[in-house]
Amino acid sequence: SVPVTQLSTLVTNINLQGRNVSSSGSTAKEQGGEPPTAAAFSEIGAVSREVVQVRSTFEKLYLMLGAANSLFFEGHLDRAYRTFHDALVLFTKLGNSKAIGIANNNLGNVLLAIYRANHKARHLSVDNNPSQVIQKGCIYFKEAIDYGEAALQQINDLEGFSENYLVFMQQLSNRYFNRAMFLLTVKDDHPNPEEAKYQGMLDLTTCKDMDREVVDNGDREGFKGDQDVYFVLLMSRIKGLLHLMRMGYEDEWGIDDLLEGAGLALESALRSREHEVFSELDLFGLRQRLEMASVEYYLLLGCGGSEDGEEAKCMYIRKAAQIAVRMLYEDDHVLGDGGLLALEALLEASRVCYSADDLSGADPREVGCRVDNYREELLECMSIWATCRLSGRECFEAANTGDFSMEAF
Repeated sequence: SVPVTQLSTLVTNINLQGRNVSSSGSTAKEQGGEPPTAAAFSEIGAVSREVVQVRSTFEKLYLMLGAANSLFFEGHLDRAYRTFHDALVLFTKLGNSKAIGIANNNLGNVLLAIYRANHKARHLSVDNNPSQVIQKGCIYFKEAIDYGEAALQQINDLEGFSENYLVFMQQLSNRYFNRAMFLLTVKDDHPNPEEAKYQGMLDLTTCKDMDREVVDNGDREGFKGDQDVYFVLLMSRIKGLLHLMRMGYEDEWGIDDLLEGAGLALESALRSREHEVFSELDLFGLRQRLEMASVEYYLLLGCGGSEDGEEAKCMYIRKAAQIAVRMLYEDDHVLGDGGLLALEALLEASRVCYSADDLSGADPREVGCRVDNYREELLECMSIWATCRLSGRECFEAANTGDFSMEAF
């Protein structure tokens, strides 16, 4: 009948929207076109009670996932958790394996954000118990990966090594990366820290291998990921690996290669100024995001506990400072957090690398003091959460770190 056909078409369109939504807040539109609106459900005619019930169920599930993702990116972590959990219960009753995998992945990410917020602000969250957060997170991610592996195997059995296979492989790769970020972040509070580290590193290796397979075979199968999606993907990987470096982990992946790849993806997108990658930020904003990651990477190499000699460390800090100068001098506008990072690089360079000769005779200590004053003023101007509870601020930041992938229909 017409209502059943309309419902089938709508469900197909929703399934086509099953692309990833990055934790930096990228929208479903960015990641895979315009999703169906809630009003689309009401456009389906109803000639039987069964069609009405099915329509009502799908509408509720679709709205629940959309609401949960919105709550999450707004920093309402507890409410997002409860909504995703309710959705998982419904998906399980319906036996919708794809939706079950999505819900489990997102619940694991919510718990990762909750754990991070807890550590920064001692925010009272799910069960108010780190061990419970870790235990549940491990279960959710295992379920998400198991369902992803089963879906990938099913596609392989039906189609072989196809474009659709690569799409599902990329989604599964993201889930391995998400679990790696979770395990390596919670390692010290995990009941078995060495096991958590081992599994986290193994997941990173699995993700890296899958990412490479998707890229290497994408041209042959007609799929290489849209350049906007690919750029967001690389930035997510970079941010995650930088987070791990800040925690003291070694760069086992090769962040410099990812930075180069992200730069090439951005250059490719420049061939069309109407490209989806520019839907939220223009070229200058995206370039700043990439350069911010480069600045942080070089600062971590220069200021961290690496085995590089002092000369090499100074070289890294100089590289960070050079990028910072370009951002501050050439761009008309600088993203707030980018400005802070740039000033941090200049401050570190004035302390470690620059002499009076480098600064046209100026005293490096005096220059450092002035840079530090600018940095403090910028921090004060950026204090948009001044009237909010600290826990609310930390929850928002934990949800928008950009180093894991949420999923949506």
